[in-house]
Amino acid sequence: MNQPPTNPPNNGTPPSQGQPQGRAVAAPPHGSTAQPGGGDVIYAGIAKHSAALGGYLKWAGVSVLGGAIAIGLNMADIGLPGWALGLGWLIGLPGILWTYLVQISSKYKISLRRVETEHGVLAKRVDSLELWRVLDVEYTQSLVDRIFNNGRIRLISTDKTNPDLVIHGLPNHRALFEQLREAVQNARHTNRPMELVGGHEFADGVSEMM
Repeated sequence: MNQPPTNPPNNGTPPSQGQPQGRAVAAPPHGSTAQPGGGDVIYAGIAKHSAALGGYLKWAGVSVLGGAIAIGLNMADIGLPGWALGLGWLIGLPGILWTYLVQISSKYKISLRRVETEHGVLAKRVDSLELWRVLDVEYTQSLVDRIFNNGRIRLISTDKTNPDLVIHGLPNHRALFEQLREAVQNARHTNRPMELVGGHEFADGVSEMM
């Protein structure tokens, strides 16, 4: 006589059928404020060209002034050829081109740990500001900034190279300011910066010892 199959003992463990299985998520490096499974880079790229509007307008004004002088010389009939007078309208073009090159060569990489800035058209310079050194984060908008949807984020820190870093014209500037402010608080809490007598600082965090 056939016996009915018997089920294995449960031992108090609920069956796994029908329940979603969790996926293992890689943990961030020790000392990082990034969430597990997500990158800690907030922004990487250049600022908007409207942030350099003053430079563009300055050299455009130089071109207009050069053109006005060329018109005056033409009316004076001093014998200059027309092509030479036409160069007056182009006198500001090199300045406009240089402003453009400076703008596209100024790059920012902002993460939950540091702010890296890269400047230079011919020779490059990269500066890094650790967020645990930042004392205050400010956000301002001038009238021109409001018109062109720009904002200024100012990082006041104890960094020797750049204690007053201004970031101007990045996209989503208000949301970036909020993320930076929270990242600064987390970085200072994680690294516990301490100031010694004489103004020297060190971070009492594991990340600084590695």
